[in-house]
Order: sequence, then structure tokens, then C-alpha cells
Amino acid sequence: MKKIGIFDSCVDTPEEIILAADFVPYRFFSDPTVEIDKVNEHIPPTHCMWTRNLLEQAINGLDKDIIGIIASHGCDRTNREFDIWIECINLDFMFFLNTPLKNDETALKFFINDMKELIFQMEEYFNLKITPANIKEAIRKMNQIRSFLKEISEYRSKMILKGSEFHALVKYAQTQDKDEVLEKLSSKLEELKNKKPFSNDDLKKILLTGSDIDDTELIKYLESLGFHVIIDDLGVGTRYFWNRVDENDEPIRALAKYHLNKPIYSTKFPSYKRFEVLKNLIENYNVEGVINIAQKFCEPVLYDHPYLSKKMKELGIPYLFIEVTYNRESYKQLSTRFSAFAEIISR
Repeated sequence: MKKIGIFDSCVDTPEEIILAADFVPYRFFSDPTVEIDKVNEHIPPTHCMWTRNLLEQAINGLDKDIIGIIASHGCDRTNREFDIWIECINLDFMFFLNTPLKNDETALKFFINDMKELIFQMEEYFNLKITPANIKEAIRKMNQIRSFLKEISEYRSKMILKGSEFHALVKYAQTQDKDEVLEKLSSKLEELKNKKPFSNDDLKKILLTGSDIDDTELIKYLESLGFHVIIDDLGVGTRYFWNRVDENDEPIRALAKYHLNKPIYSTKFPSYKRFEVLKNLIENYNVEGVINIAQKFCEPVLYDHPYLSKKMKELGIPYLFIEVTYNRESYKQLSTRFSAFAEIISR
């Protein structure tokens, strides 16, 4: 099955358009085991660690089934890096999708027009037709996936599903054939319905937020220190499935409205809306503490931190901000800070 690669820090790429073209949407994830070498010729070491890692992988060679790439407007770093991908990656179809940073009527019209341009260019290059009917069918399928993920997510708060297991499941959903994803999610849901809760003695129930955290091993490490990710605010998490696309609206307009109205990321405006999302999650899931993890040089999350720190203090919620280097050895170096935070929650 041919794939369209997705370079997207905000999960704003409309996968339904890719599905309607009969391709598999394949979201790129970084790999902390990859040594950075060739990227140093193109990007300074103070550039976002996550995007540097993705570019290194791309230069080393992408999956042979990837026949094109769609990059979506995230932060300034990811935006400008697309220009480097065009120069360095040997693929003919590469499209930059201008996803708006604001949510208003002007932004909606702009986003609709850019999605129509994406459809036009895919039709021209791949010699195919992306029909409204096909997009509607893809919307229905993706809504099924979102519903399954949201229902499965609840088993974290029931202390039946580990946060790391769920994180790996969302990554699977973002990279595999969607029919296989539906089958796997359906099977997982039935399995969870018959499982008993695990012991929650001394587990610290946290909300995890921050940069594009796509290394499941980091969550496993938090679990080894006694934390349980009961809910999250991540691209590999709730922002991917929390809302549904309106199946009764005109399909392109429905997709644009969905992406503009879903829980916002640090790169979006205004910031207080993101805090309202976090506040609701904290209250609805009885969160005991918030961990905000920034990849090194992730400026949007770094800028967001002072505001969130202030607001969490007002809520009386223990809050930990951590900046990590993108390799697994760095996780262990932070064990003292994580352990101290666990002690704060216990008081």
C-alpha cells in the first residue's frame, strides 16, 4: 500500500484527503536511537531536536512505500525546515499545508482554500480523482477511529490500561492502514472490557503535556518511577481524537472546522484556550499533578511554560516543567527531579 508521509507537529493534516486518494497516511515519528550526523550540514545544533531527528531519518532514506510528503504549518522551526526537505529529500510530491494559527471566519476560508489546493495538486500529480463522496467515507472511518480511541482512553482513568500502552496504540493508529487500525482498536476494546484494574497503590495520577512526545519509552520510564498518565494533552494522544468531524456538513468545510476547533497546541492562538482545555481535563479526571515536557529548543512550549506555571499554581495543582534532550540516556538524568515531584504530590 502506498503511503503519504506526514511531517506535522500539531496533527493538523487532514488524513481524510489522503484516504480519499486511496493512500495510507503515515505520520513521521522521531527516533532517539538515531545519531545526528548529516543534519548538521543544514541545521544548527540549537534547532528543534525533534525536527532535526526527523530530517536525519529522511536524509538516510524513507520507507520505499512513501510516495509523497505533506508538511503542515506548525511552529516557525518546522515551517522553515520544509524548505530544507525540498532540497534534501528525493521525492517529487511535497506539499506545504498552511494550517492557520487563529480560529475565526477568515482562517476558516483560508484553510478551506489551502485544502482544495492540496486536493488539486494530488489529483494532478497522481492522476486520480478525490471526490466529496470519498472524503465523506474517509471522515466516517476516521470518526470511528476517534471514537474507539476516546473510549479506550477512558480505561486509563479506570486503572486498567497503562499510559504507555495507550501511547503506543495511538502511534499505531497514526501510521498503519486504517482498516487494520479499526480491527485492532475493536479487538483492544473487547480485551479491556474483560480486564480487571491493576493495583494503583502509590501511583501518581498525572496529566502529561508538552512538546510532540512520541517516544513511548519516556512514558514507560515515568511509569517505572510511580507515575500513571491518566490523561494527556498530546499530538500522540487526546488532540488526535478528542473531537469528531461533522459528517453532515460539506466535507472540506467540516474538516477545516474540525481542525480549527479541536484542543489547541502551544503554537496556536489564544493561549488561554489551551489552559481551559487542561483545566477541564484536570477537574474531570481528578489529576494529582501535571508534567509539562519540552524537547530541547522547543520554543512554543518554552514560551507557554510561565503562563501555565502561573495558572497551575492558581489551581493548586502540582506542576513540573522538564526540558529534555532527545535521547533515552537523558531521561535517567532527570530521575531526581521526577522523584522529588512524586514526593510533592504525596504530601
